[in-house]
Amino acid sequence: MDIAVLVKQSLDVQELRVDQDTGKIYIEDAPTKAGDIELNATEEAVRLKEKLGGKAIAIMLSTGGASGKRQKEAREALTRVLAMGLDGAVLIMGEGAEKGDTYVIAKALAEEIRDKFGLVLAAEGSEDNFSGLLPARLAAELGWPYVAYATAIEVEGDHVKVTRSLEDFEEVVRVKFPAVISVTQEINKPRVPKLVEIVKAKKKPLDQKDFSPPVEPKLTIRELKVPKVERKQIVIEGDVEEAAEKLIQALKEEGVL
Repeated sequence: MDIAVLVKQSLDVQELRVDQDTGKIYIEDAPTKAGDIELNATEEAVRLKEKLGGKAIAIMLSTGGASGKRQKEAREALTRVLAMGLDGAVLIMGEGAEKGDTYVIAKALAEEIRDKFGLVLAAEGSEDNFSGLLPARLAAELGWPYVAYATAIEVEGDHVKVTRSLEDFEEVVRVKFPAVISVTQEINKPRVPKLVEIVKAKKKPLDQKDFSPPVEPKLTIRELKVPKVERKQIVIEGDVEEAAEKLIQALKEEGVL
């Protein structure tokens, strides 16, 4: 059974710059990378492949734009997951991909995955927007069962047993292959590739394809801005007991208490 791992070219949120006066986010200047939870999905795919055989392939539909810079970053991100033990990668990118919403991306990925894989692993959410919508949309497009928030995966014949973490308890479900599963960071600890594995990864097959939007997006993002937050700068004076009473009163007036 072959496994597909969805890898997103996420913005490195630690490197985002923001104009403090206007709230504008300089997205074009921020570097991109494979998200941390995608590394957990990659690790799980490699472990399952080692047990079951078959191949594990990374699939990335780049929404970062078609510039040379973004293409280089996408390939570097895929080299990172290939070095962890994946067998190959598919990179889909081109003009207009940056405008694709989860509806468009799910349809495009479904065309690449259908009839080729028995299992799709993904992160529970991407590092930059963390909507968590794509795996579910993809499963709907494929007509496959979907299990979210996986903390353990075990294959049982033609079924997969998944332990999923919910807010106050764990749930164990069994679904039949083919299936889509999104994982959490608790599922494993991703391996750190050695230098020799990174060198070998650069020789693994990386198939780049042109993006052709199958449908028009349903969502249009007009602007991204950081909300401006201003402190009230209330100064409370007095001895400890008096200051405490004033603080409690101020918090009550603000609706905090």
